[in-house]
Amino acid sequence: MDDDQRIPGVNTMAIAALVLAVLLPPFGIIMGHIAWAQIKRTGEGGRWLALTALVVGYTLLACLCGVPIVILGF
Repeated sequence: MDDDQRIPGVNTMAIAALVLAVLLPPFGIIMGHIAWAQIKRTGEGGRWLALTALVVGYTLLACLCGVPIVILGF
């Protein structure tokens, strides 16, 4: 099969972004944005993975930063 006729697969950066969004939200957010740009540029699959990584990453980051602020009363 020629390189021109390949079927685009799932973006690897989107998969890594989702994993990192759960483990280390700031890095997952950064990688999710990079994956989103790559997917738009190359047409690869994984748009939902990148979007999920962004949503999970921002949600966890807000919880990890917001809960201590509310508890400590700042």
